[in-house]
Amino acid sequence: MTGSGLLSGRPRVPAASATVALPVRGLWTLSALLVMTSVAGFWLFSRGFLLTRMVLPHHSLPSILPFANDSTSNAPTSEWYPAKFERAIILVVDAMRIDFATWSDELKSTFGAESLAKDKKGRRLMPYHNRLPAINKISVQHPEKSMLYRFRADPPTTTLQRLKGLTTGQLPTFIDAGSNFAGSAIDEDNWLQALRRQPAIGSADGSRPRNLVFLGDDTWSSLFPKELSDTQAAERNDTLWSAAWARVRPFPSLNVWDLDTVDDGMLSRLPFFLLPPESAEHNMAPQAAANIRAKRSKWRQLVRQQDMLSHPDFGAAEGAVAPADSTLDSAMASASVGLEQLHKDWDVIIAHGLGVDHCGHRYGPDHPAISSKLAQMNQAIELIVDAIDSSDKPTALYVFGDHGMDPKGDHGGDSPREVDAALWIYSNKVWSTKEGAERSARVLEQATKLVKSEPLGASLDDDLKSGWWLNTHTTDDYRSQALVHPLEPKKLRSIPQIDLVSSLSLSLGLAIPFNNLGAVIPEMFASDDSVHGEWGLLRALRLNAAQAMRYLDTYVDSSRSHGFSDDALNAWRHMYRRAEASYQELTDLIANNPQARRQSHILLVEERVAAEYYAFMRIVLGTLRQMWAQFDLALILAGLGVLVLTAAALLGVHVRSRHISLEAM
Repeated sequence: MTGSGLLSGRPRVPAASATVALPVRGLWTLSALLVMTSVAGFWLFSRGFLLTRMVLPHHSLPSILPFANDSTSNAPTSEWYPAKFERAIILVVDAMRIDFATWSDELKSTFGAESLAKDKKGRRLMPYHNRLPAINKISVQHPEKSMLYRFRADPPTTTLQRLKGLTTGQLPTFIDAGSNFAGSAIDEDNWLQALRRQPAIGSADGSRPRNLVFLGDDTWSSLFPKELSDTQAAERNDTLWSAAWARVRPFPSLNVWDLDTVDDGMLSRLPFFLLPPESAEHNMAPQAAANIRAKRSKWRQLVRQQDMLSHPDFGAAEGAVAPADSTLDSAMASASVGLEQLHKDWDVIIAHGLGVDHCGHRYGPDHPAISSKLAQMNQAIELIVDAIDSSDKPTALYVFGDHGMDPKGDHGGDSPREVDAALWIYSNKVWSTKEGAERSARVLEQATKLVKSEPLGASLDDDLKSGWWLNTHTTDDYRSQALVHPLEPKKLRSIPQIDLVSSLSLSLGLAIPFNNLGAVIPEMFASDDSVHGEWGLLRALRLNAAQAMRYLDTYVDSSRSHGFSDDALNAWRHMYRRAEASYQELTDLIANNPQARRQSHILLVEERVAAEYYAFMRIVLGTLRQMWAQFDLALILAGLGVLVLTAAALLGVHVRSRHISLEAM
């Protein structure tokens, strides 16, 4: 038998080979299991880090109020809320942290206004403090026209995601399941779309479309290509142009080493809309013409790259670029829309500067360059306010940061200094009387108690439980320094960033965007005594809450996997129905006694009902913030732990497989 085996020529198989095959098969099985485990680990990590939500395509319409079965198809466009302002200027100072915008007399008394060098005691003023004095000066002079807020951003604190929130009123995530993926154009309802849909306030026939100006960070153009579409080329091809015009001048934003190009592009073009054209000076009195020339000179001095004052615009719409030998005058105007119209007929200006943000990325906030950039923005704010005060049209100015920055100058996460931006509102029209401020303060106090009494309110962030915040950022920077006067944290009003959306929309006579979750800013509406027969703040908050409830119901109906718990849904609906019942009781009281509208007990009932609507908005936002805008650290760590252990196991399998003979494989 043995001999025949040898003669057959077949090789003898070692006896040990039978014991090797099993480990090989086992290793392959183990490898497959480890790959599946790594997928599970990545799923856990993504659930905690890659926050998601579903995007709804619905839009609010000016002809339909958000109340159930309530249509105003024959009503004017301001039926939601009469416009408080005919015009608005939105100035985004990218990365303007709240302590950049505040003022400290204690720091002024210790360091003076200019020096950044250490004094004899080794004390040093941070280069970003007391560099926007115009905000404090104007607020002190005109408290009834201005107010500063801590403007809390929801993470991720990247400019693209923050702009989504600041225009839609939603909680942006890394992945918006739907049309807003990977930074593509925003299709969900926003106030820019509403501006283009609804006619201008105060137009002679009530139908003139709104004229829009955009200058600055080109991120806006990628997010809103339709809304921010320059019309200059179309105007040049049609001398009978009568539609809304737009001047859109985006500038490249990705070069964080460039501190000036975007800011200079913005500042060099703003005077076309804020000052009369030079040709109009011939018809002015000598002193008036001299004043305009002096203001124009100040604007030009703000521009650091002086060639921005003469070269043709870049980034304008195709076909709108001026010849090489043209000036900015010809580059901005057209045969149908001249320089005089650019100055008189704009409705909304959006200007977005990047110098402060780029300075943080390049040098960090603790560098003299940031002091210089803030000083440049301070002068711009002064000139814009001067232009607003010179106008006879009610105009609002919103100056804000889209996020803050950490001590290294970076942003994107959820640390306090990254999320704590600033918002300053100013207008040439009184919008916050003493009585209105007192009433809004009482509403906030009552709403705080209501939120804390709700089961869902216990886990909410502090900024939603209270409308006030202590500015500890400034005091923390000087704890080790012996100041002339002790520096105590100052109390500031605090609002989430998305509150701007509903407030801006209603103040311009627009419908609140369909997906909005932010509450109206109480101070902006509490001084309106009678709007459609009721207190302005109550009217605004009822519209606000009805729109939010409509959104929640639509979201639930649109997806079985909406992710809302039964407890949350029941709590939201209960709070909304309770507020509506209280509102009905109030209207019955007034209907039975129309003369009681201004009696003190009726005013207190109005404030209580308004507080119920406001508390509802805060509970909804806080609950959804926990779902959509807050990283789940436990899931992130669990996912990372599984991935690390899986990688170690796979490495062990790889090492073990190298010891198996090729024959056994």
